[in-house]
Parts: sequence; C-alpha cells; structure tokens
Amino acid sequence: MEKTQQVSASSLSEDAVGDAYVRALANRDSKQLQACFQPDIHLRALVPPGFQESEGAAAVTARLESWFGAAERIEIVRKDIYHVANRLHVRYRFREHYSDGDSEIIEQDAYCNVREGFIEAIDILCSGHLPEPKAQAANIHHYDAGNLGCGSGLPEEFRRRIQAIPIGNILETVTHDPAAKEDLPSLARLLGHQVLSVKTAEGTTVIAVQRAR
Repeated sequence: MEKTQQVSASSLSEDAVGDAYVRALANRDSKQLQACFQPDIHLRALVPPGFQESEGAAAVTARLESWFGAAERIEIVRKDIYHVANRLHVRYRFREHYSDGDSEIIEQDAYCNVREGFIEAIDILCSGHLPEPKAQAANIHHYDAGNLGCGSGLPEEFRRRIQAIPIGNILETVTHDPAAKEDLPSLARLLGHQVLSVKTAEGTTVIAVQRAR
C-alpha cells in the first residue's frame, strides 16, 4: 500500500506536498496525511506541553492527529508555503470548532525536508490551542442568493451587501453554488472581514461573515 501511495504522489512539487499536508491535516484524513510522508519520516515538535518526537509514517500521522482530535471541525484560516534555503516552510493557522459552539485558534510552523516528493523530516513549532473570544451580540442580516453563483455575480453582490451593514454586524448568505463554500469565505477574508461559520446541507451552503471594517 505504501509503495502505491508513493508512486501516485511522487510527481508532486515540494509546494504541492506542503499544500496536501495542510489539507489532509485539517480534514483529518489519515490515509492522505500518511501518503505525504516517507516511511522513515522523523518528527520533532515543540508544543506547549514540551518537546515531542516520533519516527515512522504511521507514528507521525497518529501524533499529528492526536493534537486535533477534540475538534468537531477544522477550518484553514491561513496557509503560507515557501522555502528557507533548501527547507520547505509550511505555516498554517487553523480555527478549531467545537460542538459547544466555542472555537480555538492554533498556528504551527513546519520546516520540512522533502525527498522524492515526500516529507522525510519535519520540525514543528506550535502556538498551542488559543481560545477565541466569542463574538459580541450583533444584528444578523440574511441574504438568500438563490441561484446566483460565484461565476454569475455573487462575489460582487456579497461585497455590496457586506459594505451596506454596520461594522460588527453579521451577513448570513444562503447559496446553492457549490463553489461558494470555498470562494466566498476567501473573498470575505481578503476584504478583511471575519468568517464565523460555513455550513453545508442538502446542496445549500450558509456562510456567516461579520463585517470588520
């Protein structure tokens, strides 16, 4: 199985390996996460409880997943991938959503050695799980976009509507466009606003964004 996974992933560039690692970690996809690693990968991590170390793809995967097991859902808030000399630097910030409505922010810097398209060594510096203050009571404005999609004017209409509400208020957008699940939150963050939640059910996506400026 490991050999098959390596053949399928070996064509990835180093940046693509970093991207696949972040997405697999956020999705808690054990198979895809382990597929990013060389079988003999070595992990060193400095986390708030102290120094941790693991060897081997299965052990490293289990160690990484153990840090996020309590969250109901993980949202990728930020992701930066670049090189520091010959090392791949992957910085990612997650928002962890919990079943009681609370959320936490965690940021990690991962410095990776990549060999033949797979991570063979990874050193991680972790911020720890930081409680996120609950949003203050705010007026909620509902916008049903109907069949309007990201390719037919939804981004422009969203921008107009978010600017029309007072700072601190929330715009809750309902859309049937599958692409909006990724595109609209990205646009909201680019505009400097806070994405509070993204919920999808039965072909409908509800995106709650708080105007920040």
